[in-house]
Amino acid sequence: MKIQECILLIFATISFWAEPFSAVNCQQGYSNPLNLNWPTSADILESSPFGYDKSSFESNSDEESCCNLYNFVVKRPNGQDVCLKQYAGKVLIILNYASGCGFTQDNVCTLTEFSNKYRACGLEILVFPSNDFSQNFGGNTAAQIFADNHPQFEVFAEICVNGRAQHPMYRFLKNKLPGAFNTKTIKWNFTKFVVDRNGCPIQRFAATDGFTDLEELIQELLKNQNC
Repeated sequence: MKIQECILLIFATISFWAEPFSAVNCQQGYSNPLNLNWPTSADILESSPFGYDKSSFESNSDEESCCNLYNFVVKRPNGQDVCLKQYAGKVLIILNYASGCGFTQDNVCTLTEFSNKYRACGLEILVFPSNDFSQNFGGNTAAQIFADNHPQFEVFAEICVNGRAQHPMYRFLKNKLPGAFNTKTIKWNFTKFVVDRNGCPIQRFAATDGFTDLEELIQELLKNQNC
């Protein structure tokens, strides 16, 4: 392995694990987080040939000039366009979903609880299937089935969240809320972005973060709404 590749491997591994881990107190029916398939350095490197998202370091003036999320259009699994302006006034959790990831069961169960508790108060959970880490299966056909079985979520078409093919919305989110060491790459499935009622990205949560801090932030952003 070349020296440059070794350095990039070390950097990618450190930057992933630098994001704090908070174990989830799983309730009955939840998987034990200690038994999840934790990503390895090889998994992280799989997202791009060099272990990082080169385009994240390039100038993206169009996305950087956007003041909020509402400028973007996304697609449903059936191809229907959705302008994100329709979520104006809502608090949003945006995440990259993968059906075959070790984090899937715990995230689906916990976020379903969040939706049941807070949707009436103005929370919406936007799910974007992504195969950037080769763990999402079935493409948009499976995404539509997932949407039909989980009406608590807003489910969209499969997208890329890293690399040159990444969706402009994700480039915008990563520019606004970089990860550890100011890197903008999505390091694993179920990275979460919280967006306030004005469409402004507020905080980024790593895949390995627990749900307590996420819920506390959601409660804070929703506190002016009577539930």
